[in-house]
Amino acid sequence: MSYVPKFTIPESSYDPSAYNLRNVKSKSSLLAYIIRLTNGGSLALIVSYLVGFFIVKPLLETSNSRRLEFLECMRSSLRNTYLKMITKVSYIPIVALRRNGKLYADAIVQTESPSEIQRAIDAKEDKLLQGELHQKMVKMSSLLNTYVKHWSMEDFSNYKGVNFAIKDLQNKSDLVYFDDQEFFTMDTGLEAGPNGGKTKKRNIVVDTKNEIRSIKGLYMSGQV
Repeated sequence: MSYVPKFTIPESSYDPSAYNLRNVKSKSSLLAYIIRLTNGGSLALIVSYLVGFFIVKPLLETSNSRRLEFLECMRSSLRNTYLKMITKVSYIPIVALRRNGKLYADAIVQTESPSEIQRAIDAKEDKLLQGELHQKMVKMSSLLNTYVKHWSMEDFSNYKGVNFAIKDLQNKSDLVYFDDQEFFTMDTGLEAGPNGGKTKKRNIVVDTKNEIRSIKGLYMSGQV
């Protein structure tokens, strides 16, 4: 009988994963990177939201008050500077204007023209702008008298013909649509005789003249 030597294999040398078809290390590294990136991004978003809500928002709310405080500080510093400057000035010169070689104080000469002041007062009182309309009409009249006075309507070639036609039309319209004798005539009834049936009209002007003449004749003859 032959002798077979004993050979032992330790348990630690046996790896069950070598016989498994699914290898744990074969997972995609890209997927793991995306998962880690997503987790990190969500955490950064949460942190930034908390910082903005608890830190940035209160700072923005107080910015307006801080600006007002800054402006108030600048105003107070300017006021203090002005007060310090006026205490160091002992003489303030009077403003004067030179006219015709002489100096006149501003209180005497006045920087504003009296006519302008009066014009402003009139403009406040004239609510219908009648004064402004009058000034514009005067200006237009002066311009017309200046630039149009050398022109004559008779110099135009068609002026005489048009003027005659207008006057003729006016006369015809007056004769057709308006009779000046109607103001001095009155109806006295129907005439008798061959012209019977027609309305008889009396002229008041003629009757008045005849009565005046008759009265004058009575005075001249001594009957009255």
